[in-house]
Order: sequence, then C-alpha cells, then structure tokens
Amino acid sequence: MQFKQLPITHNAQGEIRKVGFELEFSQVGIEECVQIVQELYGGTVQREHRFSQKVVNTRLGDFSIEIDLKLLTEKKYKYIFDRLNIDLESIKVGQTTLEEKVENALEAMIRQVIPYEIGTPPLPCTHLEPLEDLRQALYEHHAQGTEASMTNAFGTHINPELPDTHCSTILRYLRAFLLLYPWLLKVGKTDFARLRMTSFINPYPAEYTALVLAPAYAPDLDTFIDDYHRYNPDRNRPLDLYPVLAFLNAEKVNGYTNLGSVKARNTFHYRLPNSRISDPDWRLSHEWNNWVSIEELANAPDQINLLSQAHLTLKKETLLGFDEKWIQQIEQWHS
Repeated sequence: MQFKQLPITHNAQGEIRKVGFELEFSQVGIEECVQIVQELYGGTVQREHRFSQKVVNTRLGDFSIEIDLKLLTEKKYKYIFDRLNIDLESIKVGQTTLEEKVENALEAMIRQVIPYEIGTPPLPCTHLEPLEDLRQALYEHHAQGTEASMTNAFGTHINPELPDTHCSTILRYLRAFLLLYPWLLKVGKTDFARLRMTSFINPYPAEYTALVLAPAYAPDLDTFIDDYHRYNPDRNRPLDLYPVLAFLNAEKVNGYTNLGSVKARNTFHYRLPNSRISDPDWRLSHEWNNWVSIEELANAPDQINLLSQAHLTLKKETLLGFDEKWIQQIEQWHS
C-alpha cells in the first residue's frame, strides 16, 4: 500500500512538512535495533547508556532507540542504592559491574511488558517509503507487536508537523479527529488492551467533544488551552495536543504540574494506531493513510460543519448504538 499524500504538503514558510514516527515493540533489544538502523541507513552510534542510544547522521537523519521506561532510561533505580551508599559502578562482579548485573535483571523482568522504542527523524511527508524497510527488518528479526500478546499495549505514534499554527487550524484538526474517531477505531482495528485495559489512549470526554463540535465554539489560543487542560488533564489521549500547545505557549503549559515533561514541538502527537509489527500484512502506510483521512476532513471546513451538526443531533437522539450508526455516516462520507 502506498503512502497517500497530504492535502497540504507545505507549511506556512513554504517548506515541505515533516513527520516523525515512534515504533513500540518487544523481543528485539537495543543493540540489535542499533545494528538494524545502521545496516539500513548508515550513521554512527551515540550511546548515552545501554538503554538509550542514537544512530546519528544516517541518510535519513538521527534515530533514537530506547526502552520506554524512565526507571531504566534515567537510571532511577540507582537512587535506592545511592541511599544505601552502594556505588553500583565500582563494585566488580566477575568481569562486569554490579550495575550491569542489576540492569540485566531489571531488563529481563520488564521486557515482556515494557516496549522498546525506535524514534525516527522528521522526514518529508512526501518521502516516507524508506520507513517500510525498518518495519520489515524488525518483522524479520521477530519483533513482537500489539497483536502478539494481550499485555502488549504497544503503539505507533505519528508526529506530523502542522501546516500552520493558527488556533483555528488546530481546532479544525481536532474536530476532524473527533468526528472520525469511532471510524478510526474500526479501520485501525484498535487493540482491546490498549483501548480498555490501559489508560494510554483514553478517549476524549463526551462533554469536551460536544463543546468542540458546537458551531459557536471559536476560542482564542489561551481559552483553547484552558479548555483543553480542564477536560484533558493528562497526556493519555489518542491525539495529544500538549506538544504543540507547549510550542505555542510554553509558560502556560509548563505551569500545569500534572503533565510531567512536555517536549514542545510544532507537531500533532497521534497516538491511536497499534504497532502490529509481527503481522506480516501490516504496513506503516495503513496507519499513515488513516491520518491522511483526518487531514482531508480538517481541510474541508464545510464538511466539518455539516458532520458536526449531524454528530450532535445523532448523539442527542441515540441512547444505544451511537458508534455503529455514526460509523455508517462516516463511511458514506469517506466513500
């Protein structure tokens, strides 16, 4: 399947929009991932420590490779030993150190449920095909994805650069996502464990959806951020807007103490897709093309208005089975 083109390929500065991907998986360790990236794209290794490494200056840019757990990437386990005045690095155990022994034990325990993650460099949205080589290589090295286990709540995150940073643009994209959300769950075959058994991609509250889809809702940026945080006080949304909101108003977003560290960047953070890396029929283009559907609707304001009114009306009139009925309407629009 080919990667579809965005309806708007250039940003406000006339440059081709960039997009980065984050792939989560298990069973292929960091050293093996580093080797895969180098074999595919070249580059040199920058090692922060064994659980967080980079391959820089590849033909595509810089890749990051880490295990998705701050206990290891930030070595937080060392605090316990430091309080006991135990210097893990200086204590030798055979040919290695006690630190390495502790890290080996921790990695062995958590690698079944905590994913490894490869972050790609931002690539031109018109040149995403080389990423399928990475997906294929991980598949051939027997990486396991979302579908391999009920405990694998792994995702593929897509981070597309915004076409511009007007609040009205962000609002259009959010409206498009909310309107397509039930359909995206269906066509993306969103994993039950990710959707129901974890909090990673909690849906937007119904009250917030109604607020955003209301025709009269036209906030300025400060009001938009206030409303967004009031209804979404954490990062666990399928479309996380905090990175771009921090990019636009870092002081305001950093003042929310319950968010943790928010990396400000001029991108959407689309977290809904599965990472079906061990499925031979799965392609990154499947997930990208679903995002393109959001972009297509976001850039059809008349359709947004019509669908928003239809959504609000159907929601008011439906007690049971709203999602199924709404998906039928979206499928008619999308056909």
